Amino acid sequence: MLLFILVFFGLQIFILFCCAAAGNDAASQELSDQEQLQFISEWKKQHQKKDVC
Repeated sequence: MLLFILVFFGLQIFILFCCAAAGNDAASQELSDQEQLQFISEWKKQHQKKDVC
């Protein structure tokens, strides 16, 4: 039973570090959200210009 608990928590820590290494922390998510909003606003500007012409 003790071995099972140690393996379980070991895997949880491993998954946590993998997620942090992949950029799934709060700061990376905020940066990603800002980049997406900027992309959407630029896309809207470009497509509004095409619709007007």
